[in-house]
Amino acid sequence: MDNLKLDVSNLNLQVLNPVVNASPDIFINMGCITFTKRAVEELGYPGHVQYSIDPEQKVFAVKPCRSVDKGAASFSKPRGEQTATVSCANKNILEPVRELMKEVWDDRNRYKVTGFLTESKIMIFVLSEGVECVFRPQASEKS
Repeated sequence: MDNLKLDVSNLNLQVLNPVVNASPDIFINMGCITFTKRAVEELGYPGHVQYSIDPEQKVFAVKPCRSVDKGAASFSKPRGEQTATVSCANKNILEPVRELMKEVWDDRNRYKVTGFLTESKIMIFVLSEGVECVFRPQASEKS
């Protein structure tokens, strides 16, 4: 190895956070939509959000809002208190999202969709870009 040529005094090391996902993802399965900690973080840990869909473009959107706004739903605790992912099991939210994925939907699987934050602080998830992923193996399934 040629480590001797590396000037460690010029390194710009960045601490990695082992708790927060690298990308703002949601996981969709039969029972709920789960938002990764990264998605919650990028949204700013909002106490309430509005969920929206665009059926034509197969988009699911999440917008931080006030508790008194039309369609407001409870979402996250404040930054220091939110220690886990956030899940939404409301069938009025889950069923329309699953319906937009009906071409690829299989009840035995879950799907991951990576989102992005717009300039107006709305997190957009293009459902047609969702990928099937396996559940973590249960303790009984591990060899």
